[in-house]
Amino acid sequence: MHDSDRLLYFLTARGLTRMPALRDVIAQLSSGDKVDCGVDPLRVYKLCRLLDMLGHAEHHRGRPGWLSVAPPYLAKLPILGKERCVLTGARTAATADDIRSEVASASIRCSIVESNHRSTEPLLPRRIVYEFEEPDDSRKLAHRLGIGYSSTLPTWALACFSQGLSEFEEKLQWHPRNASLSGVHLFDPNRLAFVYCDRLPDGPFLCRSTADVSLVLAVNKDHEARIEDPDWGRYWALAKACVAAVEYDRRKRLIAVPAVAPLPRLLARALCLGSGEAPRLIVGDRRTGLRDYLVFCDIPPEIADKVAQRLGVGFAPQTINIPDTDRP
Repeated sequence: MHDSDRLLYFLTARGLTRMPALRDVIAQLSSGDKVDCGVDPLRVYKLCRLLDMLGHAEHHRGRPGWLSVAPPYLAKLPILGKERCVLTGARTAATADDIRSEVASASIRCSIVESNHRSTEPLLPRRIVYEFEEPDDSRKLAHRLGIGYSSTLPTWALACFSQGLSEFEEKLQWHPRNASLSGVHLFDPNRLAFVYCDRLPDGPFLCRSTADVSLVLAVNKDHEARIEDPDWGRYWALAKACVAAVEYDRRKRLIAVPAVAPLPRLLARALCLGSGEAPRLIVGDRRTGLRDYLVFCDIPPEIADKVAQRLGVGFAPQTINIPDTDRP
């Protein structure tokens, strides 16, 4: 059993796990010893987000939160001239061997590549990619195994059909403003942070309660609406301020997203399923104000343009450099 797959095996067996139980399991898998109740909650949150991006799990918001394993799925990757699929969703220790056996018995010509994600997170499961010599063999294999498959690229489908900014705005329930300005911090689109401000912006803005950081409000003139998804809330505020916080290197097909402004979950998954790889964390320099970024690789221009359209603000053109050791 690969150590990096142990958490996914656990989730597959449980199906649905509450966050407190998940923290205990992560502590056990990390230490190999008794439960360490002091496991970093931020690490648990980031790991849940990564599993969701890769299509292995569904990260449910709420109190308490839940993480559920996703159904197994062969997700086609946008590689020209090749039929290449990444295995997402539930997985057991025997899954890869079962697929190898099925490939052999069906006389399907297929090469299998298993690799660890280039990540500092040891519990992130391996990437398993199947490359088929015949275009229809991926569909045949999925049918024989009874797992999910679609002739449409998942990265394109998610980018097209996930919620966009206009749908997000339509769902906002506006009511007369009653929150006290003395008890909120305003979201600064340029700093990508909630900060103290003694003067209201002229246009729409986002704010957060100082007493309850889970209370996030969109404000437009004398009306306000509670934001249930802070990821979408931040990008709503960025769009209103016409700030392009996400960068795209069209030549290298890399997208850099500020770590403090993660993409809404389905759009993040759309980008991950361009390569089947988790985004790379590029650490900035706080002394010079350079931010940390999550860099998604192998993103075709059509996908990048569609995601930018869903967010309601374009991507800033930028040359993005990542260390050679961090490349897939």
